[in-house]
Amino acid sequence: MIPFIPALNENWVIAESLRGIEQRIRAENKGVFSEAVILFDHVPVHRTQPYSGYDGYEVSGKDLHFALTDPPSGARNARRPYYVSNKEANVSLADSEVVSLEKARRWMVDWKAGKALLREQILQKHQSWRKSNEAAAADMRAREYERVRSDLDPLPPQVWSLEQEHAWQAYTDRGEAAAQQELQAWDGYPHSVTVLLVGNIGPCDGCKARLKVFLYELSGELFPKAFVGMKAVYTGDQCKGGVRGATDRLETEYGYPDRVEQRDIPLDPTTLRRTWVRSVTPWPVQQ
Repeated sequence: MIPFIPALNENWVIAESLRGIEQRIRAENKGVFSEAVILFDHVPVHRTQPYSGYDGYEVSGKDLHFALTDPPSGARNARRPYYVSNKEANVSLADSEVVSLEKARRWMVDWKAGKALLREQILQKHQSWRKSNEAAAADMRAREYERVRSDLDPLPPQVWSLEQEHAWQAYTDRGEAAAQQELQAWDGYPHSVTVLLVGNIGPCDGCKARLKVFLYELSGELFPKAFVGMKAVYTGDQCKGGVRGATDRLETEYGYPDRVEQRDIPLDPTTLRRTWVRSVTPWPVQQ
């Protein structure tokens, strides 16, 4: 079992992701890949597989949620940060980060839907218990009432005493409190959500913006009551410049030039892989 230690859990899943990415690189002898890892309360709950950018077209083509390109009408995509052009979003559309974020978001949306369904089942189970419990008590009260009004002398033995009423009420109160605690624990989980985007090259400018959009939606829409965080994890150079696009020729920057933590991740007892870890900040995102 993975220990409940945040740093160890992160390093463990980073190592697992890097092993998967390097395995695919060896199999194809090339490529830029990334993988998203989701942790609830510092415990890994889901990993995507290592994806390349072109895997995204097999998911949903240009309708990817994090494509951020303008719609056919030509209107500006309102979700795209103001400092990212449509050309830059389009050039970076086939990057591995896009499909990894897409798959991570879809998993979390499905998880939330399943959680809501299970919550409803918990409520229905408790309501059924409460109705059954109340019906049983009501029956005993009715029988006691009929006993008292029977005018028989002597009266039949008591059916439902005051002590039994108090005991029933105490039992009901305990059941209600337990159900409330169960729902509070259910609604409060997870307390924290962390998404690690692991890749063998740092994200370009367009994908760095996508990470901000993802974090913004993670905190504002998917898990508004949780403490959320996102980290870009990558190998290779910490930061380097490059040019994208066959015709547009846009300059970009891979990785982050500042506030980057260096971690040496053990892939096996004899192999360390130098990685860069950068916490994503949410602003600026909106127009």
